[in-house]
Amino acid sequence: MLVPLLWSRPNPTRQGASSLATGGVLGGAENDYEGAEQALGRAIAIARREGDLPLEAQALADAAGVSGRHLHWQDSVDHGLRAIELAIGDESPFSALAPRFSIVSSLLRMGELDAARPQALVLRDMVERRSTPRSFAFSFFYIASLSLLEGDWKAVREYSDRGLEVSPLSGPLLLPRVMLEYETGESAQGEVYLERLLEATRPFEYLAAARMPMTIAAIARITGVPDRLEMAEAAASAYFTEQASSNNLAMWAKVGTALLAVQKGDQSAAAEHYAYLQGQRGTMITTVISVDRLLGLLSQTMGNLDQAMAHFEDALAFCGKAGYRPELAWSCCDYADAMLDPTESSRQTTWESRQKAISLLDESLTISSELGMRPLLERITERQERIQAQPSTAPAYPDGLTQREVEVLRLVAAGKTDREIGKELSISVSTASTHVRNILNKTNVANRTEAATFAAHQGLT
Repeated sequence: MLVPLLWSRPNPTRQGASSLATGGVLGGAENDYEGAEQALGRAIAIARREGDLPLEAQALADAAGVSGRHLHWQDSVDHGLRAIELAIGDESPFSALAPRFSIVSSLLRMGELDAARPQALVLRDMVERRSTPRSFAFSFFYIASLSLLEGDWKAVREYSDRGLEVSPLSGPLLLPRVMLEYETGESAQGEVYLERLLEATRPFEYLAAARMPMTIAAIARITGVPDRLEMAEAAASAYFTEQASSNNLAMWAKVGTALLAVQKGDQSAAAEHYAYLQGQRGTMITTVISVDRLLGLLSQTMGNLDQAMAHFEDALAFCGKAGYRPELAWSCCDYADAMLDPTESSRQTTWESRQKAISLLDESLTISSELGMRPLLERITERQERIQAQPSTAPAYPDGLTQREVEVLRLVAAGKTDREIGKELSISVSTASTHVRNILNKTNVANRTEAATFAAHQGLT
């Protein structure tokens, strides 16, 4: 968002730096990232030479926004943090809010949930004291998005409700609410918010064309109902006809068309999208999907299962470290599907891959049950029933323990804490603790020491 620079008295040097900063923001908006960076860099250099901290803070805030729009997440964080440091005591709402918008957005993309949380809470406190409806909506969008990523549905509802009271057609606030309703199986309510989202973006055709394909394709992936896919495809096509393809909006549209390629099983389109998305590995696309999981789905569509499983492993590691539990649950389920993929007649499902799939589904079931992700629960149940119907020559584990629970039990016997178990298995601490509780209940032991003794007696260590 371009904000005019206002100064207390005319100064040729300040005016020159101000013009450079303004040009940098405009260049970023026009997809000239390199030119924008150069202009903003010169503005920052002039401000530092003149010792003009307000000018430097605003130029850095502009640079943070431009970097974020062009997918340079760490640069956005670095610029934003420096802008905040320089703007301490500045009463300008822009100086206080804008850098934090960029920081929170970029940190969430990078999977740095714990680092994003305090900045998001500061945003909340600031806008509650004094803010415009637009800033209020944006601030609550970031908190709702953070809550959605960690699976705190109650907080998503609270913050989106509060924000939508002030700004009922806020596109940013409506997106996490749409995803929440569909993730929890409230499709009818999700439809209501989706219609509002489409209404909110309709006046801004380029924004609607970028956001619509991603949102609709993600909903189809969650529900298994291929609704509005032709509309999404047409919107994406229109976007890439009219817009450049190097910024954040383009990434949204690309993610939508990539998911559409997966939905249709289009190998050539999947290969094209795979090449485009490679540079964003280890990041999250808003609140919709991790790039690593999407690369896994695209690889599977292309028929490269080994490559798909490597990407799913990366998705598990990314989501486990970030604490993105809903996305971790989906990654586990999609990974299990790849392990059991029957499309290659030359590839046989080994007992090891079958057990791996069972373990992944068990992990996904643990999370989705706790969070009430009904569409995913139904998908997992169908997979588990299919596996159980297949013959297996492998011996069952004692007391009904699953493959994943045996893995956890072995680490418990080795003296690992829940946090260490989570790190070892790329799962959250909460999930590890749930597995430990289930193990104690199933084996009828009182504590971890007794569980270790049980494991030794059963030959599981």
